[in-house]
Amino acid sequence: FTVHVTLQTSSVYLWDSRKESGQLSLKSMELWHNRNESSPARALVLRWHPNDHSVIAAGNSDGSIRLFDMSTKSLTKVPPVEKGVAVADMRWDPASDVYMLVCNEKGAIRLMDVTTMQNVRTYEREAHVQTVSWMGWAPGSFATCNVRTGVVKVWNVSQSKPMEHKRVGHTGFQSCFVIPGTSRAICSFIDGSVSVFDMRKNQREFLTKPGHTETVFACEYSPNNPDVMATSSYDSTIKIWHTGTMSHQSTLVGQSGVIYSMSWSRCGRYLASCSIKGTVFIWDTTSGESLQRLTHHRRQLPVYCVDWCHGGKCLIASTGGDSTLVVFKDDGFICRRYLLPDAMFGCSWHPKDPNILIAGCADSNAYIFNISEPGGRALMHCLAGHERRVFHTSFSPIDSTLVATGSDDCTVRIWNVQVVGDDVSSSDLQGRHPSSDHIDYDIGAFAEVSNSKVVSDCRVLLGHTSNVRPLLWSPEIPHLLLSGSWDGSIRLWDTRLQGAEACISVGRGHLADVYGLSIHPDRPFFVASTSRDTTVRLWVLTGDSSRMLLGAIRDANLDQYMNMPLSGSASVNLNAILKRSESALERCTEIYNFFGGKSGIQEFWACMAHFLCQTEGENNDGICENTKKHILHKNEIVPSALAEAQNLESIKMRRTSMGGGIGGMKKDEQIRAAAELYARAGDLEKYCNIMFDDLGEHERALAVAPGVSMQFWQELSVRYARICAERLSEDSVPFFAASGKADEAVTF
Repeated sequence: FTVHVTLQTSSVYLWDSRKESGQLSLKSMELWHNRNESSPARALVLRWHPNDHSVIAAGNSDGSIRLFDMSTKSLTKVPPVEKGVAVADMRWDPASDVYMLVCNEKGAIRLMDVTTMQNVRTYEREAHVQTVSWMGWAPGSFATCNVRTGVVKVWNVSQSKPMEHKRVGHTGFQSCFVIPGTSRAICSFIDGSVSVFDMRKNQREFLTKPGHTETVFACEYSPNNPDVMATSSYDSTIKIWHTGTMSHQSTLVGQSGVIYSMSWSRCGRYLASCSIKGTVFIWDTTSGESLQRLTHHRRQLPVYCVDWCHGGKCLIASTGGDSTLVVFKDDGFICRRYLLPDAMFGCSWHPKDPNILIAGCADSNAYIFNISEPGGRALMHCLAGHERRVFHTSFSPIDSTLVATGSDDCTVRIWNVQVVGDDVSSSDLQGRHPSSDHIDYDIGAFAEVSNSKVVSDCRVLLGHTSNVRPLLWSPEIPHLLLSGSWDGSIRLWDTRLQGAEACISVGRGHLADVYGLSIHPDRPFFVASTSRDTTVRLWVLTGDSSRMLLGAIRDANLDQYMNMPLSGSASVNLNAILKRSESALERCTEIYNFFGGKSGIQEFWACMAHFLCQTEGENNDGICENTKKHILHKNEIVPSALAEAQNLESIKMRRTSMGGGIGGMKKDEQIRAAAELYARAGDLEKYCNIMFDDLGEHERALAVAPGVSMQFWQELSVRYARICAERLSEDSVPFFAASGKADEAVTF
C-alpha cells in the first residue's frame, strides 16, 4: 500500500496509497543521514525487505547502505563496498532475512550480511553493471546485466565467476527484473525497447520496437521524403524513423545533454541539433557521423532552438540562454550575432525570404530581423503583447504576413506584419571564425526599441491551460494552425477568429506535455507529435479531409469538395495529376498519399498494381524495391525475403554493421538473421553455407543439409570431418565413414 520516492537529495518520502491523493502518511524521512554530516549522501536505490515490511534499505551515492526500521525508528549504516563509489543496484535475498546482493557503478558485486556488515562473497567484477536480480526458481542463482551489451550473466552465489551468458537484446540494458514466482524477466534497453524473456527456456516471448527513453522534445519530417522523420530527446539521442512502416532506422549518438531541437537541411541528408550543454552539432544522417561540433553560444548555457534555412542559403539560426541569436553557415562560420534583452527560445526562418528571421524571447516579446541589413537596421519588428516568455514562433508558409507566437501565458497570438528583405546571396554574408564574439547588434532592453518597430495589434487565441510550446501552420489551408501545450493537448485553430471561439478541435492522445509537432507539405493532413510521455504519435486530421478524399476519388477533382481552395504546392501538383491521368489506380494512389500516410497504405496500392499488371499480362519486375513492407502481394513474399537476406548478408563486405549507433545489430547477428531469412525463403543451401562457413555452427548446418540433397550433406560432412581431424578430434571418424571416406578415417 505504500510507495516510496527517492529524490536527488538526502530525503525520502513515503505515501500511503490508501490515503487521499497528496496526503502524506509519514513525514519525510530525514534520518537517512546524520544532521552533523556536511554533505549527506543521496539515496539512489530503495528496496523493501521481502519479509519484514517495516524495513527499507537505501543504496546511496557514497556507496553506503542505510537500513531504516519504521517500527523502531532506528537507522543502521552499512559501510560501502568501495568508498565513494555509488550503489548501482541491490536486492534482498528472497530466501534470507540478512543477505543482500549489492553492485556499484564500478562493477563490484558482493553478497553482504547486513546484520554483521560483512562481505560473504566477492564476485568477478562486471564493467558497467546496471542491475542484479535473483532467479527465484533456481535457489542461490542471480542474474546481472550491464549498459553496454544485451547479454545477461547468470551466477551462483557459491561461484565467483558467471556460469552462463544469455543473449537477450541487441543493445545495453536499462533494467532487468525477474518476476517473482516465474522464470520470466522484464528487460528494458537503452534503445527504448522492452522485452519479456523466459530465462529457463532461453526464449524471448515479447519485444517492443525501439524508442526514446525520455521526453521527446522535437520531431521534424525530412523535406524530401514524407516517410522519414527525425526526433530528439532528453535521452541525448536523435532517432530517424520511417513512418510508412512504423520502423526505427537509426540513432545518432554523441551529443551530450538534453537535445532540445533539430532541423533538416534542404537536401534532407544533413541535420542540425542543439543541446542543453550549449553545443550545436551538424550530422550526416547517411553515415551517422557528426560533421561539426559548434559552441557559438557562451558560458555553456543551453541552446534551445536551431533552424536550417530552406530558402536557398546554407544558413542555420540558433537561440540560447546566453540571450543571443546566432546565424552561421554550415561550415560553422558566423554571419550574424544579435544580443537580446533576455534568454532566447524558438526561432524560425521566413518561408519565402531567406533574409528574414524571427525569434522568441524571455522578455515576453518576439523579434523579427532582416539579416541582410547592418547593425540596428536589422531589427524590423518587435511583437509585444504576451505577458510571459515567448517560447515558439512561426511564419505561415502560405500567407507569409501571418506570424504565430506561443507563450507561457497560455495564449497563442496571431500577428499580421509586412516583411520585405533584400535578395542577398549567402556568399555576400561574410562569415567570421566560429570563435568570434563580435556582436552585430545589441538591443539592450525592450525600452530601447523604437516605437515605430513595435507591433502590438494581434488576435489572441484562448484555450490552453498551461505553457504553449509547438506551433504548426497547415501547408495547405491558410488559416489553420496547430499548437501543443504542457496541458497535454493539441489544439486546432481557425486563426481568422479569436478568443475561445477560434479553437476548432482538441486532441488529447498524449499523457503529458506536448513538445513537438511536424507535418510534411506533401501530406498536409498527417501530423506527428511528441511529448514528455516519451511517445511519438501520428494523427490524421479528419472532418473535411475525409469528405474531400471520397469526393476526389470519385470525380478526380479536389476543388469542388472544399469549403475553400487548397493553397499549397502539393495540392496544385495533385490536381494536375488527376486531370491528366487516365489510370484510376494512379489517381487513387496519389490521392491516398496526399490525404494519408497511415502504415500499409502505400504497400496496399503496390499490391493492387502488382495484381493489375498480372491480370493485364504486364511485367512488374522490381516490385520489391522496399523489402520492409507491412503488406505484400503473395508473389512478393519470397523475393522480398531474399532481398532483405542479401542486404543483411552484405555486412560481410563492410567494416561496420548497418544502422550505426544505438539499436543496430552486431555483425554476427546480422549474418545469422540473413541465414534465417534464406531458410524461410526456401534457400536451404545458402542457409547451411552461412551457418557452416561464417558462423561456425557446423552441427546445425549438417542437420539441415539433407533438405538440400544427400550429395550436399556428404560434401559438408567431409569438410566437417577434415576440420575435426585438424583439431585431432576423434569426432572426425564417424563423419568420414558416413560420407564414404573410410580411407581417410583409417588414415586418421
